[in-house]
Amino acid sequence: MVWKVFVPIRTDSSCTVHDCHRYVISDLCYTSSMLLTHHRLHHDPRHCHCHCHCSSSQRPIATAITMSSVNSQSCQYCYIDIDINNHRSNLALTAAFVDATDSRYGFCSKDLRKLGGSELSRMHELMSNDHEWGSKIPSGQETVVTDFPPHGSRVVFKLYWDVAPLTCENFATLCTNGGNSLDITGGNSNNKKPKPAPIGESGKELTYRNSTIHRVKKGFIIQGGDFVFGNGSGGESIYNGKKFKDERAGLGLKHDRAGILSMGNSGKNSNTSQFFVTLDKAPQCDGKHVVFGEVVSGMEVITAVEAFADPDGGGEPSVPVTITDCGAYTPLATPGAGFWYDRPDSESYTGITPEFMIRPRVGILAPSQPICERFGRALGEYASTTMLVAEEGVSDEEIVRSVLDPLEKFALDVVVVAPACAKLMASMDVPSSWNDAAKKLNLASTAAKKGNVFIEAKPVEVLSAILTKSWVATRPGWLLSASFVHCNWSDLTRIISAGAPLRV
Repeated sequence: MVWKVFVPIRTDSSCTVHDCHRYVISDLCYTSSMLLTHHRLHHDPRHCHCHCHCSSSQRPIATAITMSSVNSQSCQYCYIDIDINNHRSNLALTAAFVDATDSRYGFCSKDLRKLGGSELSRMHELMSNDHEWGSKIPSGQETVVTDFPPHGSRVVFKLYWDVAPLTCENFATLCTNGGNSLDITGGNSNNKKPKPAPIGESGKELTYRNSTIHRVKKGFIIQGGDFVFGNGSGGESIYNGKKFKDERAGLGLKHDRAGILSMGNSGKNSNTSQFFVTLDKAPQCDGKHVVFGEVVSGMEVITAVEAFADPDGGGEPSVPVTITDCGAYTPLATPGAGFWYDRPDSESYTGITPEFMIRPRVGILAPSQPICERFGRALGEYASTTMLVAEEGVSDEEIVRSVLDPLEKFALDVVVVAPACAKLMASMDVPSSWNDAAKKLNLASTAAKKGNVFIEAKPVEVLSAILTKSWVATRPGWLLSASFVHCNWSDLTRIISAGAPLRV
């Protein structure tokens, strides 16, 4: 929201703190999501032009005006879900085919996720030769999609509200518009019909949802946010569609590693909606682009997008890359990693019910890299893994800190500890940030506890342990992708040896 407020800022003793704090955007004064406060201090009403009708005999009571639900508390973290090469829609097409033809072809289930390896292996032949469904396969597609995306789709960002509040509010609003992510009171908010995103000055919806990643430069950046033209020549801010100024503190931060979230622009003070994520150090962007966040988790998704950079260096990705969903990430209430599965639903007016398939973000603490890799192979595509090697010569305190730091930042959901490192579990506990998040959600009695965050397991049993012991698996309304294990021989051998349940 934009306010016209004309206030002379006094510096004399009669007004120690003025009543109207403001950020200036071009020629507009912006106060959204901030506190417009009358202070119980020496205030001279003769110099007040904010129409507060103050009088020297009656000093006003402190009053806070809430301008927006998008703020540093509700949107400290945001997420985007990235779909590569139309994987989501192609998987949904195969799911619809199975649902409609299970009797015709003798599938063991109407649910694609429950089919075995032999059925999946002949899916392309069955679908391409079907007189009704064969024509629906996109031209040029070599085979129908039956597998989950191995890297998932979700990227979680932490926003630097203390550094660039205007930029963060712009980004967070464009993430949350048109969705239910801010409504965390009703369990699975995706079952509710979201309010439509507002229409901007360009005539397009003010949201990143269904916009594209239009630029991918290998070893440099991926860039998106142009929901106006989709090619990098457009964009629109939430501030009446106007370009807004660079925030000096954000300009002062460095693009010194992969995973930095920064604003795209066409020059000085020309921020709209375009943003980019660095793939490596990018010092050429320092001082020219406002840094306002960083990737917390999902860097494997960003790396997967990088693989489709234009080999000729033109910038446009070689396959379509789309943001299919976005919103506010609320720790302990919003899944941190996974992908969307559009389940066929004849009772839905769209014909589908989107279900988010969760891939727990698992930290693996083991005494060596090879053992960590054994855990990673056992988990396969059913978890997003981070290797935490307890190297020789490193103190126990440093090892414990390397585990607790990503937990405290909500970059991990579960830590699996190899038996050889089990003694370190005595020094580990759920971070205070988790307890604070649980209290905000009124989850104090059911919040993640030490026993279901830190799990001792061997590689052969790790998937079963996560499915039966972790807080992620018992969270109401959450559906883990590992609950649906395709029955090919490699999976079957691994899962049976691990003792995990199968749904076939």
